[in-house]
Amino acid sequence: MRLPVSGMVVLTGLLLALPATAAPLLDPQIRAARFEASLGEAPAALVRLQAARQQGFLDHQAHAADLLLGEMLLQQGLDLPAQAALQRVGEGGGTAADAAWLQLGRLHYRRGEDAAALAAFARIRGPLAADAQQERLLLEGELLLRVERLSEAERRLRLLVEGRGKRSDWVDYGRFNLAVVLFRQGREDEARELLLSLSKHNTRDRTLRTLSDKANLTLAYDRLEAGDIDAATEFFKKGRLTGPVSNTALMGLGRAWAAQEEYKKALVPWLRLSERDPADPLVQDALLAVPYGFGKLNAYKQALQYYQQALGVFKLELERIGKVEAQVDGGDMVRALATSFASGDVLTREALPALPKAAGASHLWRLFSTHEFQEMLRNYVRVDRSLKKIARWTSQIEADDALPAARREALLARAAALEARSNTLSGKLQARMQSLARQELEQRRKRIQAYSDETRFSIAQIYDYAAKRWGGK
Repeated sequence: MRLPVSGMVVLTGLLLALPATAAPLLDPQIRAARFEASLGEAPAALVRLQAARQQGFLDHQAHAADLLLGEMLLQQGLDLPAQAALQRVGEGGGTAADAAWLQLGRLHYRRGEDAAALAAFARIRGPLAADAQQERLLLEGELLLRVERLSEAERRLRLLVEGRGKRSDWVDYGRFNLAVVLFRQGREDEARELLLSLSKHNTRDRTLRTLSDKANLTLAYDRLEAGDIDAATEFFKKGRLTGPVSNTALMGLGRAWAAQEEYKKALVPWLRLSERDPADPLVQDALLAVPYGFGKLNAYKQALQYYQQALGVFKLELERIGKVEAQVDGGDMVRALATSFASGDVLTREALPALPKAAGASHLWRLFSTHEFQEMLRNYVRVDRSLKKIARWTSQIEADDALPAARREALLARAAALEARSNTLSGKLQARMQSLARQELEQRRKRIQAYSDETRFSIAQIYDYAAKRWGGK
């Protein structure tokens, strides 16, 4: 289970990863930069800190300065210079090195660079503060799980789950991931026990409720595959009717009852699911599952009605896809995303409903959630920010009467060259994002067209059956 790291990890200061007793007395310029950043003046604080560092004023605390510099660059979405600063700290050793390797591990994890993330975490030598240690164990465990190093993943996750630290989101996610590891190792009873402990939570905590829903869903499909339909049904029913996995639970509950040929019961969750956003493939499945269920009950009139209704929904969905394509081609999608997206954000599915409609999120959320797309969007936002700075510089240069004419012309020429390069890069990024969006929409169109063809065939079958049975009467 991949974590929305930027949604859970907040860079809270220079020595987040270090025990409190290890904190040195920081130079006043470093403390001032931290204070300015906390007041919302991060860009100005970053410039001053970089200047002090380059001029040698912080050589006596170079590692502490570079660590803070790396964190601030990350907050501004400047991954490459941040990586360079943090690498210097890590390679330099000392009390700040472990904090730097933790930050680098987070950065590589977010960017999908699994081997580099594991290498960074492996270079942490000393004890970390409690929260940072929990985070490190969870991320390492997930990375090891993804590369099938299951015994190592289990060791990390057990240290997290069975440690003496306070209960946290890291620990709860760790229990879920440990259950996944145990399932893959064939230790199903142990895995189910862990998932059961998560599934019983009744809390208002959103993270824990979502984990509880996922635990119930995992247990439900586990029982469904084992043929224990009654148990599967009970786990499906424990899930919330709203939430990130509710559509999957509703479809699964219907399938569990259908497997017992309890089609009247199966229709209840399928009908509820069919009324939701038809951009979701599971809702599209439900639109066909409902008339199928009525057909199994020999209720052909209702089956025909719902097939015709599904055909109408598919037609409207094709029109919606066409409108989203127009938004993509016209640049509305990229502009809407850039307006709503900060450089340190991660676009998870849960965050997408807050995006403007022009972004086309209901149809493109799978694409938006990929690392490749989010990195392109981050770069686009940075370039757009640079273009605005260049425009301000140009205005200031033009308005400065004290500048010699030759100097003004040289500065304006340099600004124009920077603007041209930035516009070229911006155009390439936008074109690539639009291309990926069109590919995603084309796949959706093909799926809907296939469903429409299947629906027309089913309608024809009903008419054919009716003609053979009653046509001569």
